[in-house]
Amino acid sequence: MNPAARADQQLYAKLLKERYGPLDQLEAERYPRDAVSVERAQGGVSEEQWRRQVREIATRYGWQLQYHTADSRRSDAGWPDEVFGHIKQRRTLFVEFKTDDGRLRPAQRVWLAHLSDSGFEVALWRPSDLHTVLRVLGPARQRAILPPSFRRPAP
Repeated sequence: MNPAARADQQLYAKLLKERYGPLDQLEAERYPRDAVSVERAQGGVSEEQWRRQVREIATRYGWQLQYHTADSRRSDAGWPDEVFGHIKQRRTLFVEFKTDDGRLRPAQRVWLAHLSDSGFEVALWRPSDLHTVLRVLGPARQRAILPPSFRRPAP
C-alpha cells in the first residue's frame, strides 16, 4: 500500500473512532453495517461537527479555507457554506454541508446548480460521504461534482 493510501486509511480510522468510539470495542448493536442507521441511532453529527471534520481533512491535504458562512443570517441567501482553495492544484471548491437527513433550501439549490453549470467544482457533502470527501480533497484529486440525487431547480 502506498503512503498516500495508508495516510487516507489512518485518517478514516481516526474519524470513525472520533464518531463511534474505539473501533476494537464496537459491538454489532453499536456499529451496524449501515452507516446511515448508525448516525440515526446516535442522533447523528451536527452540521457544524461535520464541517469541522472536513476542515481538518482539507487542511491535512493543503487546502485553505478561503471563505465560510459564520452566520447565515448575514450572508446572501443560498450561498455555499465554505469555499476552499488549493494553490498548487489550482483548484477552487464550493461546498454545502448538510447532515445526512438535512434538506437543501431552494436558494441553496439555485446557487449550487449555477456554480456547477459555470464550471466550478461544487460539492454537497453529508457525513455519509466521507469516502468521497477523502477522494476529492486527498491525493486522488477526484473532481467534486454534485450527487446524482441532486435535483436542479425548475427554470
